[in-house]
Amino acid sequence: MRGKRHLIHMKTRIYLLFALPAVLLGSLAAGQKPAAPAVSAAPLSPVQSAFFESKVRPLLLASCVSCHNKGNEQGGLRLDAAISPVQAKEVVRRVKGEGGKPRMPQGGMLASDKIAAIEQWVRGGAQWPNGKTVSALTLMEKGKTHWSFQPLKRPAVPKVKSTAWVRNPIDAFVLNRLEASDLKPSPSASRRELIRRVTYDLTGLPPTPEEVAAFEADRTPDAYEKLVDRLLASPHYGEKWGRHWLDLVRFAETNSYERDNPKPYIYKYRDYVIRAFNTDKPYDRFVKEQLAGDEMPEAAGDSILATAYYRLGIWDDEPADKLQAEFDDLDDLVATTGQAFLGLTLDCARCHDHKLDPIPQKDYYKFVAIFHNINRFRNGGPTDEARYFPTMEAQREYERTMADLNARRKENLAKIAEIDTAIKAKGPEVCNPGDLAEVSYRYFERDWKRIPDFENEPVIASGTLNPPFISTKLRQRNEDFAIEFSGKLVVPKEGDYEFKMLSEGGYRFSVAGEKLFESFASDGKAVEKTGKKHLAAGKHGITLIYNQRRKQHGLALSWSGPGFAGRPLSALESCGEGELAALFGPALPKAMDPDTKIRLTGLIDSQAALEKQSPPTEKVLCVTETGPKAPDTFIMLRGVPTAPGEKVEPGFPICAGGDAPVTLTPPTGGKSTGRRTALANWIASPNNPLTARVIVNRIWQHHFGRGIVHTPNDFGLQGAPPTHPELLDWLASVFSATGDGQRRSTGQSVNGRSASIEPLTNLPGDYSCGWSFKKLHRLILTSNTYKQSSRANNGALAKDPQNDLLWRFDMRRLTAEEIRDSLLAVSGNINLAMFGPSVYPEIPKEVLAAQSRPGKDWYTERMTPEDVCRRSIYINVKRSLIYPLFASFDLPETDRASAMRFASTQPTQALGMMNGPLVNQQATVLAARVRREAGNDPKAFARRLFSLVLQRPPVDDEIAEGTRLLTKFAKRGLTPEQAQKYLCLMALNLDEFLYLD
Repeated sequence: MRGKRHLIHMKTRIYLLFALPAVLLGSLAAGQKPAAPAVSAAPLSPVQSAFFESKVRPLLLASCVSCHNKGNEQGGLRLDAAISPVQAKEVVRRVKGEGGKPRMPQGGMLASDKIAAIEQWVRGGAQWPNGKTVSALTLMEKGKTHWSFQPLKRPAVPKVKSTAWVRNPIDAFVLNRLEASDLKPSPSASRRELIRRVTYDLTGLPPTPEEVAAFEADRTPDAYEKLVDRLLASPHYGEKWGRHWLDLVRFAETNSYERDNPKPYIYKYRDYVIRAFNTDKPYDRFVKEQLAGDEMPEAAGDSILATAYYRLGIWDDEPADKLQAEFDDLDDLVATTGQAFLGLTLDCARCHDHKLDPIPQKDYYKFVAIFHNINRFRNGGPTDEARYFPTMEAQREYERTMADLNARRKENLAKIAEIDTAIKAKGPEVCNPGDLAEVSYRYFERDWKRIPDFENEPVIASGTLNPPFISTKLRQRNEDFAIEFSGKLVVPKEGDYEFKMLSEGGYRFSVAGEKLFESFASDGKAVEKTGKKHLAAGKHGITLIYNQRRKQHGLALSWSGPGFAGRPLSALESCGEGELAALFGPALPKAMDPDTKIRLTGLIDSQAALEKQSPPTEKVLCVTETGPKAPDTFIMLRGVPTAPGEKVEPGFPICAGGDAPVTLTPPTGGKSTGRRTALANWIASPNNPLTARVIVNRIWQHHFGRGIVHTPNDFGLQGAPPTHPELLDWLASVFSATGDGQRRSTGQSVNGRSASIEPLTNLPGDYSCGWSFKKLHRLILTSNTYKQSSRANNGALAKDPQNDLLWRFDMRRLTAEEIRDSLLAVSGNINLAMFGPSVYPEIPKEVLAAQSRPGKDWYTERMTPEDVCRRSIYINVKRSLIYPLFASFDLPETDRASAMRFASTQPTQALGMMNGPLVNQQATVLAARVRREAGNDPKAFARRLFSLVLQRPPVDDEIAEGTRLLTKFAKRGLTPEQAQKYLCLMALNLDEFLYLD
């Protein structure tokens, strides 16, 4: 995967260097001026206009206009305005490589479908829209009138003829379109279909046969509403809808690339998302916590957990180009934030002005500036982690305890320093500060299992030591750090010298370029190493790498040679339990009297104990910044990080109302800039034209299979227009409206126009949701539009084959997680425990063996039988090792924001469901369950089996077929248990089990 990622970047750079600057046509003829363009005065027909806008304009912008525009007419040709028929025919010849002239564009030929589009356009007369040019200005102008960038206004609920069908305003909007097309809505789905549909939609689990029977028997007027409310209150609602959000923010628990190492504590972000949905956290708060929770007043608990959003992306632990990797990481944040929250492909403007949307390159880098101060992810380094406190009071208690502990440590070190001063005063026989000179250090933080190679490790701190004794006092924490000391050893005269090291940590020691000894961290037991070397008088290079993984304490480095029996090279303050004798050797009696030794030993032991003490807390992965001052951000010419252009300040896309200057209020404490808070407030504002539209479209999509806008991550000019624009705006308005009938206002404007919203009028009730997902769900689910049957109607199919007008409910296949959870649920084997570290179900050895690091970090052997039967959302998401059943059933990629799940049909699905280990295991468990509940009678067995799998009583023919198969299996020599298992396997492969309606 690492190689694939770099290949993509290499191809991008080659394209930028050669394809964009290329001359599409070159000189039409040496010294020959082209004929003047013959601009068509006739307006384009709707068909011609649609073809030009969808096929021709994007192609010209992407491949031609950068070199053939007003002021840059390479080859004497402009392709940002109308061209003559002669020029149009020459364009076709050159892109096809005909006529003996170089094929255009240089650096790469056009795809066949794009060439065909040019040919079709030219055959139609190369018609041009009203003589206007194709340029960035045109895009900006179009953006001013584009539907998604307009202020959100609540449309009036339309009047319809069949008022009896209207359950709430949603139905009025849908029915209005149906009546205009002379179509009728479908009848309501059966009660069994409804409970199965809504139970899967809200919880991702099948209803039990008993729940179906109870709902069918409940004839009270509000039976369905009570069902919806019960499911919305279920803790499994958050597991189902949290998964949708995790797709969108490219959730995974590893870094990708070759090693694909785990991200520490990242499962806690998954748990945060589940809790947020279960507690119905308002969406504006949900947005703010993820983007800037750490900058909120009294930040604690979920507001810290939420910022792990910034750590979810892929990360290269050894990039070939570090600067390129840094801007790739920033691009990932821009792309994900733009698509997930705004429905904009901002990342398309990284190298140039957006070719399809009114997004200048400058707007992209204004967005980059918002994230530029974030500490880069380092896989568990101190800038990735924070101690987690569920409340501010818990944090304050921790801070009080740590303050007391640090005061005791400081007092203890002061007493050790007094003794240290007295020892140094005794002279070079026991201690010589001149033994080391020019000692510098570099400090690093991470959990290394071996002495690290620092080439690709970011330096946390560096400096010089004065006095020049090697000391661990400069560390910033007590575990998972390393210090590299470099300096000069001052040798008084030529001779043989011995060096001794005693420490619980890991270390590597070199003198004059020769490694004398090395030890890995022992986690609790001090290891002593010695080394000898003949040295000439003078200064010799010395290097010590010290690596402390856990809360070890103690470092003693000493040397001896001609004229002295032993002198310390490390500071007394770094000495640990039992290391005092190693520090001074035979000179210890001269260094201190017995009473001083006893007192010093007690102080050292006490300091070791104090260093290992700290109140218990848990850690989380989160975002941090470098401080209150951010680095400057520049437009990178052609997207190349080494080619900075104009300096930019943080800001938002102009097309979405981001033209006003950004006001920053850095939070107290001096840890960040406040830029992300400004971003969060702008996105979560009810006056943002995109936020509410984008999220309600996603909610609609996950209930109906498609959004009102069929391109949920692209609300730009090339995105699909809404099928029901008034319905989308009405839903967005009521979603962000507060209970008093008014949308919250911040006084901002959008595109220079007032963003004030009209009160809730002409509605039969107050449908305002206050950013509540559950209220929006209830509004959608209780509509008659949602309750329609999925059965086809030949007349409606002929008029609207894609069901864009919603004349029926679309049938859907279960998602990958729903399939696995349903297998476990109907077998009675599902473990519904919530939250906590991820689980690792069994994966075939053949799949594990195909990894770059076979089986690495997949801990099936640690799992109990109960662990592997937990819901699918708790399965570890390893980027290079997707659980096979999920891979077969279209789990989306985890490298980018995924707004939709495909429902492909491929052989591996059927093969996995028939032969896969999980399905066969659960078929055996299901057979045992049915035997317990129905006995061995074939008819009773088949009846109970089908009722569990299909959530309905089976018909007589199904029972007869099940009985016949059991008899047939028995005649072929299978035991009753084997026959029952294969009947269960057949039932679990029925379309009715895998599809809704």
